[in-house]
Amino acid sequence: MMQRDNFISVSEKLSICVIEFVFYSFIGWLYETILTTAVWGHFADRGILHIPICPIYGFCSLALILIFGKLKSVPVIFILGTFLTTAAELAASYVLELFTDERLWDYDNWHFNFQGRIALGSSIIFGILCVILIKLLHPLAVKICGEISGKALKIIAFALLIFIIGDLLWVIL
Repeated sequence: MMQRDNFISVSEKLSICVIEFVFYSFIGWLYETILTTAVWGHFADRGILHIPICPIYGFCSLALILIFGKLKSVPVIFILGTFLTTAAELAASYVLELFTDERLWDYDNWHFNFQGRIALGSSIIFGILCVILIKLLHPLAVKICGEISGKALKIIAFALLIFIIGDLLWVIL
């Protein structure tokens, strides 16, 4: 997995997970912010924290990597990814509405939507993003992390984790 040697410790694996979580959460924030800004015609920060991340993208990306990481077939990744991410988006819409008392997105104006919570168009986009994640982003992240020493990985991951926890506490307190 890593270029420096064939053995990496559990703490290094966890560090890589934290770094990838933050990377995918940022990519998700970027995607959401650009898309929403384009649709609404004005800047729309889609994060729930002060830092530019959408944690749902990080969690879902890591889960998708665990599920699809060994798959080679792009059509299989696309189809399964489309179904899983659509289910995750639907579940997240209910959970987030429960905790925030508001709908954070609305697909009512999209064709083939369900309660404005999910839509065929967004599901297809997420399927494509699954393929990009598995075939491009994850291998790139592994390669980059493979170039970093184990100690540096742990320091970076710890700093990111403290930063995110601090921001989360700032938001909820």
